[in-house]
Amino acid sequence: MLPLWVSLAAAEAAPEPIAPPPEKRFNWIAIPNFGYDVDDGFGAGARAELDWYAPGYDPYQLAFVTQAYLTTNGYHHHRVRFDAPGLGAHHGLRLTGHFAYRQWLNDGYWGIGNATTLTEASVTNPEAASYYRYTLIQPFGRLTLRGELGGPWSWFAFLAGRWSEVLTKPGSLLEAEQPLGMSGGWGIQPGVGLCFDTREPELTPDRGVLVELSARGMPKLPGADGEWVAVFASLRGFVTLGPRVVLASRVMGEASFGEVPFYDLNSWGGLIPTMGVGGADSIRGVNFGRWRDVNKVAVNNELRIDVATHTVLKREIRWQLVPFLDAGMVWGTEPIGDWPVHPGLGLGLHPIVSDTFVGRFDVAAGLDRVESPDGTFETIPNLGVYVVFEHML
Repeated sequence: MLPLWVSLAAAEAAPEPIAPPPEKRFNWIAIPNFGYDVDDGFGAGARAELDWYAPGYDPYQLAFVTQAYLTTNGYHHHRVRFDAPGLGAHHGLRLTGHFAYRQWLNDGYWGIGNATTLTEASVTNPEAASYYRYTLIQPFGRLTLRGELGGPWSWFAFLAGRWSEVLTKPGSLLEAEQPLGMSGGWGIQPGVGLCFDTREPELTPDRGVLVELSARGMPKLPGADGEWVAVFASLRGFVTLGPRVVLASRVMGEASFGEVPFYDLNSWGGLIPTMGVGGADSIRGVNFGRWRDVNKVAVNNELRIDVATHTVLKREIRWQLVPFLDAGMVWGTEPIGDWPVHPGLGLGLHPIVSDTFVGRFDVAAGLDRVESPDGTFETIPNLGVYVVFEHML
């Protein structure tokens, strides 16, 4: 055995091994998509994703996703999305595009405010449930540019555009209340924001945070309703609790000012557009868009537990068991009420393919409130089942 000082000297003199640079490559996946959602019914379609990798680009050089999907309740979501990080002379810019045709033939409108209740008839008689239904057709497009400011800091700016068409059902609540936004029309939405991002790895993080602060707005266009601005804030945190366990949490809130169409009360700002206070992307176990008002907040917690790993066609697939707890509330134009927080509790199974493709099979239970003809109230359970893609947070 060499003396310690000789070993140290040899270690200092030895050159560091040079790892070979990663080669250019690409991954792809194309799968049929079968799903069920309590809000939209049974669905079918297909999804394809291509990811190109090259040295100096993180998490990839280019990602391209296309999807066609429709359901038995008349929900259509056909979209094309691309993500191109590492642009510019110093690879400091990132351009993302998202273009979709969205159609809800049976979207839900339960009124505005945190204390809206269901009628007893809508719960006991399926035909009476159409009282809360309407049609929203909304093609949508958004371009987002993100740039580095140094370290984990970055800025982003986006420009979104859409066409909205609202069709009421005879005798529905929406037809009776006629909130702002019934005329639909064109909408242009610019936005800007700041990010502090230390997530590692970005797409399936097990540590770090993502903090967002942004503002968006919509000027009044000829023939369209509303003119408004909104301020959005979000904090996502990821902590490794053990070799195969990650705690993921998110809290997000938004305050809106001005004349906001009722369907814009059902959307969130930020770096990645999110829909609904209720549903697969905010409060699972609660109907999509169940709650809406000018101010809103949602809190999500997931415990992601790796339970199995295997390889299929040379692709690594990790399976995560994910118990979760969601909660949220809205307020502003109406009082909060005596039932301020709306919870959702559930369990998910999430397959992760090559650390870039994430699927979600989530089952959740939430609560809703029914008003009887005599004016008394009853709390009832609500079940949510979701088969979707990408982590919620």
